[in-house]
Amino acid sequence: MENISLTFKKGGKYALTGPSGCGKSTLLKLILGWLPGYDGSITFDGSDACGYTPEQLGKQMSYIEQNVFLFNTTIRDNITLGEDFSDEQIEKALRASALSSDLAEMPQGLDTPVGENGSNLSGGQKQRVAIARALIHDRSILLVDEGTSALDQKNAGIVEDSLLDNPDLTLILVSHHLSPERKARFTGVYNLQATSEKMTA
Repeated sequence: MENISLTFKKGGKYALTGPSGCGKSTLLKLILGWLPGYDGSITFDGSDACGYTPEQLGKQMSYIEQNVFLFNTTIRDNITLGEDFSDEQIEKALRASALSSDLAEMPQGLDTPVGENGSNLSGGQKQRVAIARALIHDRSILLVDEGTSALDQKNAGIVEDSLLDNPDLTLILVSHHLSPERKARFTGVYNLQATSEKMTA
């Protein structure tokens, strides 16, 4: 990636589009602080990102990728990661991730074992668990790298609508396919094939 200048405003909803290999995933990892040694600058509220550790950045951001890792424990533990949350907080995350209907069909509900790396769940269920995990920790910035790709159209719509409707969330979402209707809901759409142009619906 060269000669890229992008701005993401607090509370905005942004999509990154472009062909495979154009740098969409790399850009997210740069924002997360995972790829040091780059040329140029990344700033948060005017402060250079190099002044923060990946751990510090991780307290403000959640990252959802296509290949989800789950621990060999229950759905509840994979969502809460051992932290305490109220029933209301858990239920809100389950609704926003479109996971509630799946849990209703599982005899053990939230206490269902996921198996080794989620082997007891479908690909779509694994992604919804990861989305619930990201949402319940209430980070102010959410980076989504094809994080709804394994979901059917209905559930992908439920999840994306929930993210787009959250006024406090800064969303940066990588997508290969955005319908005109969906594109119109974003604050901005950046095509990494034409990074000098900011496209808005």
